[in-house]
Amino acid sequence: MLTNKYKIMIMTASVGCGHDQAAKVIKKHLLDKHDNLDIEIIDFIDIFPSTIGSLIKATYLKMIDMVPSWYNLLYQGTMRLNQQSKVSSIFAHKYKKKVATLIEASNPDMILFTNPFPSTLVSHLKRKNKINTYTASIITDYTAHSVWLDSTIDSYFVGSNILKQEMIDRGIEGSKIRVTGIPIEGKFNTPVNREEKMIELGLELDIPTVLIMGGGLGLGSIEEVLKTTDKINKPLQLIVVAGKNQYLKEELENRVYNLKHNVKILGFCDNVHELMECSHLLVSKAGGLTMTEAVTKELPVLVFDPIPGQEVKNAQYFSDIGAAMYLKDLNELRDAIEELLYESPQKREKMVKCCSVIRKPHAAEDVSKFIFKKIDNRASKKTPMIK
Repeated sequence: MLTNKYKIMIMTASVGCGHDQAAKVIKKHLLDKHDNLDIEIIDFIDIFPSTIGSLIKATYLKMIDMVPSWYNLLYQGTMRLNQQSKVSSIFAHKYKKKVATLIEASNPDMILFTNPFPSTLVSHLKRKNKINTYTASIITDYTAHSVWLDSTIDSYFVGSNILKQEMIDRGIEGSKIRVTGIPIEGKFNTPVNREEKMIELGLELDIPTVLIMGGGLGLGSIEEVLKTTDKINKPLQLIVVAGKNQYLKEELENRVYNLKHNVKILGFCDNVHELMECSHLLVSKAGGLTMTEAVTKELPVLVFDPIPGQEVKNAQYFSDIGAAMYLKDLNELRDAIEELLYESPQKREKMVKCCSVIRKPHAAEDVSKFIFKKIDNRASKKTPMIK
């Protein structure tokens, strides 16, 4: 039982939704478990002037949506950076003094990272003996780019044993790495009344249902996927989540009347766990949290159009272990849906069983337990912050 007031800083970056979501999940779980914690979430993007922060996010989104090959070049080209060159390779490194001031003012007992870029700067400060705060990274994908990896990070929480071994092979001490799974909201491990939800959505109980998602930002080729599924000449109904992309949602709503299947178009949703419960397959990109949520709900995934780099690695991982199929084009998508829902449904059942074996629904709890223990031990013998 924690008896003192302890402070935790969670550093993320609001590019995409997964990093932010992981930060919020951990904060909520920690506070639900104990009321003697002061937890602050810091958005790394906010340390920049607003114009630069907006430019960073806009550039990232445009790159992955319009010229993903450029992002892939950037991702692959920086994969093997060493600890010293990582900081110099990120144009934001001149803001490390601002980060140091922020940490000094807060004086947290622990810093958690759900995005690699703030961890890079904080690790640089630790290496220069500017701070001595305990640091831990929650890796939100099933692979680790070099910007995640640094010998000064005290603990890592990862999604799989395969990733742990990959990190060990790249120089991280195995004793620092805990295979907890990626933390997601507890509602993904809570039963849902499927029949009630299907009726609420206006869907038939006995017709196969496919959930189509483009991630929290509504990116990807949802429209092309929808056209492909409409070529399937068997009973089918679809739930399409456009995310925060209001333009995409409106465009799809205007065209849904020309489709032969029953299609429900939704925007950004906070009940994805219910939509997954209603569905037999998920067609999606391969964000780390989305894949984790689907596996937790024992929902097989057809990965289409993943972002080069980390999402391709996620797709390959889940495909290799049998919980997903990594599809390279729209023809493969149509064939996969027809095979899994109509021609060989036993293959879908095999994927469901694979999900049930590898799911780690208690990741947030396991991470929190470690943090409780570590922060109590550290705080009892806390030394002043090095300046």
